[in-house]
Amino acid sequence: MEAGLLSSQLKAWCQSYVAAFSAYDVAAISDHWVFPATILVKGSPVVLPSKGLFDKNTETLCTFYRAQGVAKAERNLVSVFSMTQATASIRVADTLLDFSGDTIVAWEAAYTLTLINGHWRACLADAAGEMAAWADRGTPLGGG
Repeated sequence: MEAGLLSSQLKAWCQSYVAAFSAYDVAAISDHWVFPATILVKGSPVVLPSKGLFDKNTETLCTFYRAQGVAKAERNLVSVFSMTQATASIRVADTLLDFSGDTIVAWEAAYTLTLINGHWRACLADAAGEMAAWADRGTPLGGG
C-alpha cells in the first residue's frame, strides 16, 4: 500500500477511535479491534479473547476516565510502519482533556493493526505509556 494512503487511513482510524472514547461509546471502541485482542500491561500480554470481555474491560476504563473528569480525548499519529499490505504498526500521542479543555494527562502508545475486509482493526496495544502517565498523576489505573 502506498505510504500516503496508509497514513491517511490510519489517521482516520485514530480519529474515529478517540471520537468513540470521547463519547464513552464502548461498542464503537470495540469496533476498532479484532478478537482476540492483546494489551501489553507492564510488558505482559493480557489477552481479551472476546468482544464481551473487551467491552467489560473498556467499561471499567471509561468509568475510571469519567471519575477523573475526562471530557474529550485527542490523538495525533506520530509514526507509521507498514509491515505487510495488511498489517501496520503505529505510534500515537494521546491527550485527555477536562471540560475546560485543559490537559488531564498525556502519553504515547503503540498499536499493531490488521486490515480486515477493508477496515483497519487493532490487534495489539502497548499500555505502558498510559499506565505511567496515570501513575505519575497519582491516580494509577486500577487504583481508582
